[in-house]
Amino acid sequence: MRWRALPAFAAIDFLSCLLVVFVAVAVASRPPQVKTYGTYAVVITWPSGTNDVDLHLRDPAGAICRFLRLQVDQMQLEHDDLGTKGTNYGAGKPNQERIVLRGTMTGEYVADVQMYYRGAGVGPVPVIASLWDLRGDDRVLKTRTVYLSRTGDETTAFRFTMNPAGGVAGYSYVPVSLSQPTTTYESS
Repeated sequence: MRWRALPAFAAIDFLSCLLVVFVAVAVASRPPQVKTYGTYAVVITWPSGTNDVDLHLRDPAGAICRFLRLQVDQMQLEHDDLGTKGTNYGAGKPNQERIVLRGTMTGEYVADVQMYYRGAGVGPVPVIASLWDLRGDDRVLKTRTVYLSRTGDETTAFRFTMNPAGGVAGYSYVPVSLSQPTTTYESS
């Protein structure tokens, strides 16, 4: 008596392998996303190394979210990257900081970047600032590259205005310092 079940097992093995390949391709082909909960996010990235760049975000009421105040009103600094020297976070990968807006208010938001610590290296450090819409499929609304050279350097990456419906109504690049605020804001 001969055993004839071998082709059935071969077909099952083949189909299992085919399924694994389809799943791997589907997972790998998804576009990169900012994985977080909120309506918008401001993200900065800069080359790996010992430089520590900070993100500051001011809302229309004057509240400023940054490493000194991780959560203010509807803003939250999700990740304060100190550069690979201080944290060894993502060694060899670009450094990144992210502030998430869980809700919005009508008015202008200001996104600033500041070189908190300049490590070794020559020349300006490129910092890419992006505004993400997290409602539905994550998508980038605005990207701008700014350059910082020395410890203490600060520049406005961009300003964006929210309309009453919670959508972005416009952009501006008028500079303002958020590390030296001119008014005091106390959240309730």
